[in-house]
Amino acid sequence: MALEKLFIVVFLCFALRPLLLYFYDSKKLRKYPNQNFLSGVTNLASIRERQRKFRTRELYLQHQKHPIIRVAPNMLSFRDVKAIKDIYGFGSPCQKHEIYKLQNSEGHMNILNVIDREDHNRKRRMLSHAFSTKNLESWEFKITDKVEKLVAQFDRRAHPPAWKNEPSQQNNTTVDVRYWLNLFTVDAIADIALSERLGMLESGSDVVKVGGPGEEDSAHRFIEDMHEAARVKSKIIGTLDWYYVLKQVSSFLSSRCRSQWDCGGNVGQIVEHLAGKRLRRHEDGENIDDFLSCLINDKAGKSRNLDIGELKAETSILLDAGSETTAIALTHLLYYLIKNPDCFVKLRKEVSGAIAGDKVAPYAKVKSLPYLKACIEESLRLSPPLPRGLERVTPAAGAYIMGEFIPGNVGVSVPAYVAHRDPDLFPEPEAFLPERWFNNENIGKMRDAFIPFSAGGRACIGRNITMIEQQILIATLVHRYDFSLASPDWTLQNEEAFNLWPVELPVKIWERDLEA
Repeated sequence: MALEKLFIVVFLCFALRPLLLYFYDSKKLRKYPNQNFLSGVTNLASIRERQRKFRTRELYLQHQKHPIIRVAPNMLSFRDVKAIKDIYGFGSPCQKHEIYKLQNSEGHMNILNVIDREDHNRKRRMLSHAFSTKNLESWEFKITDKVEKLVAQFDRRAHPPAWKNEPSQQNNTTVDVRYWLNLFTVDAIADIALSERLGMLESGSDVVKVGGPGEEDSAHRFIEDMHEAARVKSKIIGTLDWYYVLKQVSSFLSSRCRSQWDCGGNVGQIVEHLAGKRLRRHEDGENIDDFLSCLINDKAGKSRNLDIGELKAETSILLDAGSETTAIALTHLLYYLIKNPDCFVKLRKEVSGAIAGDKVAPYAKVKSLPYLKACIEESLRLSPPLPRGLERVTPAAGAYIMGEFIPGNVGVSVPAYVAHRDPDLFPEPEAFLPERWFNNENIGKMRDAFIPFSAGGRACIGRNITMIEQQILIATLVHRYDFSLASPDWTLQNEEAFNLWPVELPVKIWERDLEA
């Protein structure tokens, strides 16, 4: 009986503790409006928000009323673009939040989730050469090869030019270009990172075999497994201290969740297999020029002596983020261009004048095209692949954000999706207007508020890769094809896990008569 009473007392203390802390309010955060009725009380409330298909859009709508919102007991979301410099800028005392520790790869932190500043600076110095535009240009042939393979698949599925204006020849055959664009980005980054030819574009499948010589063949779906793992992980990662408990509980109670967690293991097996295969080629003395070679040796050819776990961690994030975010950006950009035919025509005129008879747009001919760059940036403004606020934490002594003191060890962020819709900087914020990036008196402030790659010292080091791939591929597609949506009123739907995934983009494709 005494044991039962003790259990009840312990349970009540455990259950009531969050409420007591909420009303005690040691950090004076109760003055900020909550995202939902429990978000100021417990991190478990984040599960409710993360069930939404597009949760950052919901947060944006709430931010229309409130400049600062308490999204968790110890986490604030800011609307004002002035907070970007204070939170993410080079001089900011804020650093990455502990939530990133939950995203590590088998105990090894990568360039994206490493928290320690000195370790991050070491990684960034080590990787800066690999990610430099000059170095990436030397690998342009790898991108061109994948564009040619994608074009070959589109050619097989495209209608002849003459069919476009002949109703008798019309049919409802569509191609989900979102899927094909994702196959393109995975194939491209696998070649750039590991000199691995996965052949996804040839097969039309994201299946990767992971069995080695003499081993029983097994295979996993890279894109599908990556998405399934992200779905389950993103729903509970905001619970912080509850994360590992909920991972075990969800696996025990739900066969669907258990399968999704297993998908994360499948992706890990793919990375392990591909990285191991590439390292064996190095050990065999093969001279290979790719991203991993820049990790293995420095510019002088001297070995960096990196732990194999660190090599695999950096490989993992490059294959994941390097394929995912670019595929998202390409899909949204093509959608906005199809939805805005005047912009499509204007871009085609600029591109066709530059590349003429080239089958694939050479980077040298398109890298400085102003309207192409403006279209890419406008699409990234409207639909940043990472729409959410990237979490930072104030130092123990606290920090001033927009002149307001925020106590120490408080999570802070500015969602890119929210910042990109500031009506003072971006009039008609929901409209696709590439022209806004030209001759605008607010261009400096717009640039400061434009954070699809984050900002400051922790900004995305891989932005050059995605820009080069987008410039080459979009220029090629706009020059070679006409597109239309499945129906004039069709609207792209998104799903948000960690990134903002377009669910599908079914389009009709017509070849252009380039000799007419």
